[in-house]
Amino acid sequence: MSWSLESGPLGPAAAGAAAIAAAFAWHAARSRAPRALLALRGLGAAALALALLRPTLARARTTFAKPRLLILLDAGASMRGRAAKGSRWDQAVAWLSRARPALESRADVSVELVTDRRRPLAGLDKLADAAPDAAAFAPSEALASGASGPAPSRVWLISDGAADGGDPAQALAGLGAPLDALGVGPERRERGAAFASLRTPDFAFLHGEVPVSAEIEASGLAGKSVTVTLSRADEAAPGGWREAARDVRRVDADLETFTSSFTATAERLGAERWRLEARADGASRARDFGVQVVRQKYRIMYLAGRPSSEYAFLRDFLKSDPNRELVSFVILRNPENPAPATDDELSLIPFPVDDIFRRTLPQFDLFILENFSAARFNLPPQYLESLKSFVAAGGALLIMGGENAFAAGGYRGSALEELMPVALSSRVPDFEFGLFPFKPVSYEHPMIALFDTTEESRRAWESLPPLDGWARFAATRPGTQIVAAHPTEKSDDGGPLPIVASRAYGRGKVMLVSTDSTWRWKLGAAADPLASGVYERFWNRAVQYLTGSLDLSKVKFAPIPDRIPAREPFTASVRVFDEDFSPAKSADTRLTVTWTPPSGGAREVPARETEPGVYAVDLTGLAPGPQRLRASARVRGRAWGEDEARFVWQAAGEAPMDRAWLQRAAQQGGGRFLDLSSASVDDALAPLPAPRAESEVASRERPFASPWWLALSGSLLLAEWAWRRRLGLA
Repeated sequence: MSWSLESGPLGPAAAGAAAIAAAFAWHAARSRAPRALLALRGLGAAALALALLRPTLARARTTFAKPRLLILLDAGASMRGRAAKGSRWDQAVAWLSRARPALESRADVSVELVTDRRRPLAGLDKLADAAPDAAAFAPSEALASGASGPAPSRVWLISDGAADGGDPAQALAGLGAPLDALGVGPERRERGAAFASLRTPDFAFLHGEVPVSAEIEASGLAGKSVTVTLSRADEAAPGGWREAARDVRRVDADLETFTSSFTATAERLGAERWRLEARADGASRARDFGVQVVRQKYRIMYLAGRPSSEYAFLRDFLKSDPNRELVSFVILRNPENPAPATDDELSLIPFPVDDIFRRTLPQFDLFILENFSAARFNLPPQYLESLKSFVAAGGALLIMGGENAFAAGGYRGSALEELMPVALSSRVPDFEFGLFPFKPVSYEHPMIALFDTTEESRRAWESLPPLDGWARFAATRPGTQIVAAHPTEKSDDGGPLPIVASRAYGRGKVMLVSTDSTWRWKLGAAADPLASGVYERFWNRAVQYLTGSLDLSKVKFAPIPDRIPAREPFTASVRVFDEDFSPAKSADTRLTVTWTPPSGGAREVPARETEPGVYAVDLTGLAPGPQRLRASARVRGRAWGEDEARFVWQAAGEAPMDRAWLQRAAQQGGGRFLDLSSASVDDALAPLPAPRAESEVASRERPFASPWWLALSGSLLLAEWAWRRRLGLA
């Protein structure tokens, strides 16, 4: 206990007190009165000065302030899960109840429940009235606002580690104090390696890189190695899979999580199937996924046998798209045409036949032969064999008719005829001129369904001007798909006479257009708003079909890991791409997702768009067991694609404590990890700072402001006056 004098506000009172002191000093220096009388006179003056100043007497005492401890208690759905005794929530509440006396004597404790938000509790005694929520614990959402109230000295996070949002570092940075993670729940996990997360690209460019990253969780494998392999589906390889990359990791702890990253090359256009496999201690776990491989640019070689309107219009269309690289050659003069000058003097450039059919051929994606005669140029058979090998290896070939093509071009019995969707006719000539209407076989065919509805496509095709000229064929080969046939003419065998037909050969595709007059669609339909778009749409669809882009699925689920936190809602993500693999516009897209639980009976579930082209599907009321999701989309009224995802749902409580996440949270929070099943309260409280000594005012007294003090001052002055008069002093 100590006393101190506190002065009040200064001003006129201070000036008056100073005047009294000065007057007394001047008087004492000149007075001849005895010292005892001067002393009494000084006491009276001092008492009067104190009455003017009115200072305060403060009585202080020393106290010890306890450090503030903030307890963040996970109230997510996973805390309802099984623990050693009861639920994980029960385990956490029971430990806090036992530790309450020590906690309150050692620290100033506040408790907050955290899920996707924060809910302060009035005190530890209110825990009995609290319960876990249906939402999951999301640190990035709950902790982003920082601690409420005064800054804590230390923070405890009591949780089973089943947290949304991945890396907790950013969320923990706003707490402003070291964080200790106290884990609850069982520790035993399934022995072996499992995929905790899997990151793959939705699509890759042909011959480009395919980055794959997986987070592997190894449990019960201390001292052993885990081999992670990335394999590509290959029918020729043993088991149907060809290894592309491998990563071998040694596991040092009983529970360890590591990341394996791979980079492979996309070799084939279309849907490539891949597999990640983790092998350890005689057991393995595999995850299959797909990557859509697209072309970064379409590289096209266009070889025309003579100048024509078809060549001019089609070449201009192919060059108009920056995603196409076009190399074109047109024969201006055939060898049989007489000329007074040599070929070197007449040619713009020499015809690079060897470069076209041998050296540069593998560099292209699509090869176009329009009304070109191999016989006139005496092309060696090996050039056509090169074209055959090009298609078999995955290339695309478009053969367009005219009076110099097909049998007239010397292709009967050649390697090129083996590629064609038709067998060539022996008629001479095999090409006839004449107008005829274009009649699709089906308006649902992807080469014909160019508009949002079948009716629009039908009206557009029926509004087109007729084509001029067609080729005769002996027969249609097995496996050929006829897109359009002549309305009246037949093949030599009596079957439909193809005008447009396609066929797969090896890994590539061949398309036949038996006329070179599609330019009439561009020119003759210009006045019709609907029909005027057919030319560009048809040829754009033809390029996509031949190069494989039309076959690619533009609907794709994001990979689902093996370790799925046992909480609801479970959220799956699905993407919808447009024709150029940009996000499809929501206004043009109708996405349908069906969910099949273990009991069977598919039902539709809603999908909400979270960002352009990305949709989230939330599932609640899941029963343990295998689940299946199927997504299908329609874009601008047309069927666009579908995808399927399968996963196994575990009931809440089966997934053990995520020790790895809690340890990472403690490390990034600058604190420690403790297992609540074995941690003592003294051990948990040890890092807290000691109570801080603080001085506080117990009471304040103001005696100099009372009437009694003023009376005392007056009594002293009166006593001095009486004594002075008795002594006969002035």
